[in-house]
Amino acid sequence: MKRTALLLLVLLIGAVVASGCLNGRETSTTPSTTPGTTPSTTPSETTSSPSPTETTTTPTPTETEKPYYPITVTDFANRTVTIEKAPERVVTLAPSITEDLYYLGLFERVVGVTDYDDFPPEVANVTRIGGYGQYANLEKIASLEPDLILADSYSLTILDQLEKIAPVVIVDPHSLDDIPRALDLLGRVFNAEEQAKRATAEFQAGLEEISSAVKDEPRIKVFYVVWNNPLMTAGGGTFISDVIELAGGENIFNDTTGWPTVSPEQVIERNPDVIILTPHCGMTVQDVYSGPLDNTKAAKSGKVYVIENENDLIHPSPRVVRGLETVARLLHPEAFKIEYPLTVTDFAGREVTIESEPMRIVTLAPSITESLFYIGAGDKVIGVTDYDDFPPAVKNITRIGGYGKYANLEAIASLEPDLILADGFSLEILGSLEKIAPVVVIDPKNLSQVYDAIELLGRVTNREEGARAVVTDMKARVVYVTSMVSDQPKVKTFFLLSYYNGYWTAGAGTFIDDLIRLAGGENIFGDVSGWGAASEEQIIARNPEVIIISPNAGIKPEDLCSGPLADVDAVKKGRVYVLSDENLVVRPGPRIVHGLEEIAEYLHPDVFNLQPQPLACNATAETGG
Repeated sequence: MKRTALLLLVLLIGAVVASGCLNGRETSTTPSTTPGTTPSTTPSETTSSPSPTETTTTPTPTETEKPYYPITVTDFANRTVTIEKAPERVVTLAPSITEDLYYLGLFERVVGVTDYDDFPPEVANVTRIGGYGQYANLEKIASLEPDLILADSYSLTILDQLEKIAPVVIVDPHSLDDIPRALDLLGRVFNAEEQAKRATAEFQAGLEEISSAVKDEPRIKVFYVVWNNPLMTAGGGTFISDVIELAGGENIFNDTTGWPTVSPEQVIERNPDVIILTPHCGMTVQDVYSGPLDNTKAAKSGKVYVIENENDLIHPSPRVVRGLETVARLLHPEAFKIEYPLTVTDFAGREVTIESEPMRIVTLAPSITESLFYIGAGDKVIGVTDYDDFPPAVKNITRIGGYGKYANLEAIASLEPDLILADGFSLEILGSLEKIAPVVVIDPKNLSQVYDAIELLGRVTNREEGARAVVTDMKARVVYVTSMVSDQPKVKTFFLLSYYNGYWTAGAGTFIDDLIRLAGGENIFGDVSGWGAASEEQIIARNPEVIIISPNAGIKPEDLCSGPLADVDAVKKGRVYVLSDENLVVRPGPRIVHGLEEIAEYLHPDVFNLQPQPLACNATAETGG
């Protein structure tokens, strides 16, 4: 995803500095020593989280009661701040503070948040006041007429200006232990001390529950990728490192501090068992399997994961429990084991009972093998077809012959598998396979069913969290592509799979047809079902604007320059491209979204800030005329 590297880096840096809180307004402050700024980041949602406490109401004092306000507190910057009355209109300058207020049941008082706030979901309806901390829009904040501003230390450079708008309280936790302290401070500011105690108890109980689940599990060596170029990770003393430790892992760069730049050689030397990526780190699972990190234990065993949202790990609020559970389930799925025997319904409509967690799996389709590696079950695979070629680690796995019905039954039986996974091409030998081991048929026919297939594989192999992470990442990539091309004109597209006794192409009901449509194109043979050979006359009559050729088609783009298709728009304008890997569009597995991204770049290069190398038949074609 190099096309969006700069944008992703900007977003990442924004995330890696987003955390903390500011309060103030109607306050008298006595500034003390101003601590240095330590960046934080913004968390997101995961599987479970501490439940927020109910909304607080400020009691009306009776004549015999002492009014709660004014109240003076000491904030995280060691400033004394006096709050004259109950805050009702609050602006937060750090996402973690917004989250704290949510868990305290005070979210309805928030009238302004940063552009980086993403939790709770209701935050989408709150007015945005610009960037995080010091990059906030002061005029926008003032227009909201807040009676309190909450910020972290990243706002200290504009503290004087903020105080002219409203009292400011600094809430700036830098460790998991600081989160209860932040909740306590906010509880006092809002006269919500009971809610703060309850939220703290729920937070600590969440940490204890998850850490207890993995306490007897072996420590798993983890490499966390913050950014890909240069390769950056999380060192010791970061929230990420703390979470990895609590989740039963060992940060392989725990002996460093902050966010160090490391080399692939250092990572390989420390040989992580698991590699964790984020959607914004600039690196994909495919990059790990195909790049310099492919020799790590993580890549070889299929333990490379993309977590849904890095903000779950780096926002110093109770939300971090969500990130902790995600990481713990990825590192130690056995500690959260589903119950066996397990009965599932496969894609052939068959009910299959699996007596215990499969540990020796034979796959009869390359797409299934790839899916198993992506969800973290690659180390269970003991047999694959002659056509399996990804990830590279499969080259060391025993071959059981041809694809599907052409597999060698004796070779499969000799491996003594406890599960066989196959697609519809194996149905002819299903009876013979069932004499060897239980068989689950995985046979998706469209993108939605690919998601279902991956989730089913996660259930069957006790890798549900890994499967959920894969599906979430795939869906996010599809949404990104479709949103980018939604306003673009449809591009008439011809996909050439093979040049053998005709121009073989993909029609309706194929994955390629789906991908062309999602990428903002119109398959010129979308009115034809399945795979078939098109004639030159048909292609010329339908006049494609773009031609995409499989690398295995047996024909090169330049061959079209002097052939019968030389006069179609795609050739005349040089818009004939060779797909990098045919398997990206024909195998119904996790990599199919990369095929979608590549097709979208060919159809709408300007949208993705990428210009593919054009076909140059002549000077006119070279200039795109």
